[in-house]
Amino acid sequence: MSNYRHLSRRGFLKGLGVAAGAAAGTRLGGPGWLGPAFAADGEKSALVSIFLSGGYNAIFPAPFAFKGKSFGVTDGNIKSLGNNVYVDAASLGSLDAFSLGHMASIGNRHGSSDHGNAQSLNFGEANRSYALQLAAAMGGTAAIKAASMGRLPPGPKAAESGVSYQQINDMGSTIKTLGGGDPDPKTPARNVASEAIARAGTMSSGSMGKNPNALVSFRDGYSTAVETLKKPVQPFSFPTLAQAYGQSTTDTAVKSFASKMVGAELMIRAGANLVTVTDDFSWDSHGDTSGNNVRNRMNQSIMPSLKTFLARLQSDPDLKAMNVVVMIHGDFSRSLPGSDHQPNLTATVIGKYVQVGSTGNTDANVALPPSTPGTKGMWAYVAKALKCPTEPFGPNPHALVL
Repeated sequence: MSNYRHLSRRGFLKGLGVAAGAAAGTRLGGPGWLGPAFAADGEKSALVSIFLSGGYNAIFPAPFAFKGKSFGVTDGNIKSLGNNVYVDAASLGSLDAFSLGHMASIGNRHGSSDHGNAQSLNFGEANRSYALQLAAAMGGTAAIKAASMGRLPPGPKAAESGVSYQQINDMGSTIKTLGGGDPDPKTPARNVASEAIARAGTMSSGSMGKNPNALVSFRDGYSTAVETLKKPVQPFSFPTLAQAYGQSTTDTAVKSFASKMVGAELMIRAGANLVTVTDDFSWDSHGDTSGNNVRNRMNQSIMPSLKTFLARLQSDPDLKAMNVVVMIHGDFSRSLPGSDHQPNLTATVIGKYVQVGSTGNTDANVALPPSTPGTKGMWAYVAKALKCPTEPFGPNPHALVL
């Protein structure tokens, strides 16, 4: 009798964490664990997209035009990084010297002041996900090329060249899937599990074929689970990483922004090409004419974990050897006078090959020049900063790459 005969498809997927996506652990022993993507020069590259749902006030990446006029911007609360880049001093301006020396403000004149459209336009256009296109173009043999910590990002979600988002809501089950933690005698051997899931996927192929859009997460979950279980197991310690971010060493749920950044580092170490982190707080800051509400939120909830992550990119030998790019963005900038909806965005991008500079400085009315590129241009810039082997979005219109 076969070893998988009495094991249900749902039970396998639930036990292995595939329905929620797959995660990884720390101390992975270099880039060979899941098979990383490499930039054109052979360096491991990855993007971490931090999305502030509701809006990203330009006081953070481009406050100069508001000085002495609006949003409470003064000489005392902005910081010059050189080359026409100014940032909010208490938040972005408090990052480590390397990050400040490799930061750009990138304009995106996407043209929408509607939350739904603007959010979608941050990640793609015309039903195509730029994020997934980028993850696919970066190549590599990782079982998980695009991971989403907690909530899936907005915008198109159809797979690109076989790459789709793998949603991770709990790192515990997925760490176990990848061979971490204490052995569980009730869990089948990895080869048996991979064979059973492959059979389950075949059994479900008819239904998935009839419902390709509705069941895309299940189809991709099957294939990801099989590929993950085929990869070699290497020891790692979740508590070691959790402690670095001041998180519980036993709670593996993906809930807070800090836990999402823990997960982002896990997946970068595991070889993922792209990790999305969406903050669950609403950054739709109507009436915040002083900018104090979003400043407090940024400093209390985002900056501590972001500082840890960026500092570890420089202090950890494995991470330092990589080209990890961080992009902070949101629906749109906040308009004047009431901190409402502005039909453009200025994103913050930090990375090893990012040149200090700005294409996202607004005027006093939070407008960007008419010549400012839209979403595709923003992703073309990120692809260049990642040294992507190809140009999936065309030439980079923003320069600002070392």
